[in-house]
Amino acid sequence: MKLYRAAEMREADERAAAAGVTGETLMESAGAAVAREALRRYPGTRRAVILCGKGNNGGDGYVCARKLHAAGLDAKVLELSAEPTRPDAARARTALLASGAVTAPLTGVEDVRLLVTERTIIVDALLGSGLDRAADGWLGGLLSALSGLEAPVVAIDVPSGLPTDTPRGIGPHVRADVTVELAGRKVAGAFPATSRYYGVRVLAPIGMPSAVLAQVGGIALLDADAARAWLPARERSAHKYTAGTVTILAGSGRYAGAAELACRGAWRAGAGLVTLVGPERHPAAWPETIFERAQAGGARGEAMSVPTGTVPDTVAALIEPKRAAALVIGPGLAEEFLPHLPELLTLAPGPVVLDAAALGALAAGTISLGVASHAGAAPASRERPGAAVLTPHAGEAAALLGTSTAVVAEDPVAAANALAARYGAVVVLKGATTVIAAPDGRLAVSERGHPGMAAGGTGDVLAGVLGAVLAPAGGREAAFERTCAAVWLHGVAGEVAARRHGIGLVASDVAEALPDALAELG
Repeated sequence: MKLYRAAEMREADERAAAAGVTGETLMESAGAAVAREALRRYPGTRRAVILCGKGNNGGDGYVCARKLHAAGLDAKVLELSAEPTRPDAARARTALLASGAVTAPLTGVEDVRLLVTERTIIVDALLGSGLDRAADGWLGGLLSALSGLEAPVVAIDVPSGLPTDTPRGIGPHVRADVTVELAGRKVAGAFPATSRYYGVRVLAPIGMPSAVLAQVGGIALLDADAARAWLPARERSAHKYTAGTVTILAGSGRYAGAAELACRGAWRAGAGLVTLVGPERHPAAWPETIFERAQAGGARGEAMSVPTGTVPDTVAALIEPKRAAALVIGPGLAEEFLPHLPELLTLAPGPVVLDAAALGALAAGTISLGVASHAGAAPASRERPGAAVLTPHAGEAAALLGTSTAVVAEDPVAAANALAARYGAVVVLKGATTVIAAPDGRLAVSERGHPGMAAGGTGDVLAGVLGAVLAPAGGREAAFERTCAAVWLHGVAGEVAARRHGIGLVASDVAEALPDALAELG
């Protein structure tokens, strides 16, 4: 499944027409689908008040009104104009009038209020997708007031007043009880900031050819099928090294737990061997994890003076293929390790996951991923053989881009895309809805997860999961796909943990739920 922007859906309409599927045909199917959904969800409805705009969204509304009228409802149509601006919408209006239904002008919320009686529904077919400015004046007041009329609102495609492409509120908007998305899911409907105004989301196929939908739209909406295909398979003949080894450079006296959670995430996501390199080991650390005590200035806890920017031999020796097919750097990492990260990055034999403190170093220019477009960053001494994966939340993403958290939140898809291009890395922009971006422009979104995951340490678990999924053979070549699968897996694990703990879950519950999440894939 994909998420679509407004321009992409317009392109789909054009391609469908070229393939012989007319806009009139699609509009007829769209209006009929909305009418069916309204009748199914509100079977006792006697009256429908359909609000029609000037464009094709209004045309869908005219068709819906005709179908509801034919089903025996008292269909009251209020319209912004008696002369729709689109030919298909004009034809739909003519067909409605021919059916015996009548229309009336829409001039304000009182026009709607006077028609709302017991067992009434309101159909929002005013603005639809493609809105690029706020609705103002009486229309803006109408959009805001509809949810207060004590009648359920069914929106067509997008609740009027909301954008299609971003989770950024433009201005006054409809708060729908049900939104029937037409042909494909829309980007804004996947993010809580805007999807909460959609109510129940229903996807209605309207006859748009699947080949056309496959040709447009670049944002994948992750599901179990994608995760199943992209997770590394484990053969019966596997051993700990082929299953994937993960070395995690993490932890400090205060944040030893962050390192432990990353290790548990890696183990529970299927790593064959996990090595922790850091200054401290958590008292409740699992015995399976290999621990190498290292301090920034010495080896195995032994004070040693070394030139700034060099790596103690014992730490460097741990960064070798047999024990570090994937390297995770950053969860709770002590600040004194940061000057050593440039050399550690060049020693990594495969994919590298940069989290938390490592992202701060990247934003500060202390380390570089070797991308020239990031002015002022420290140069990489040689090209890394594996992909880099960055795991910022909105605040870290803002620091990496030199912008504000608000700007990132307004368009996380654009922010993730910009980060991937700037740093030449796969980016996991974490949030209630997570965006994954690749340097080549590929994008994916995961809606999986639970509000209970808004707890300290769940990001550390994700870092470990990423290491485990990237470590087996193929992780270098399919870093984007493996990263998508890891994000999906982590989100589902949060849902599994929430079935038992609800919003009281903690990060270690998510790690423990990973095997059950894997089992859901069959």
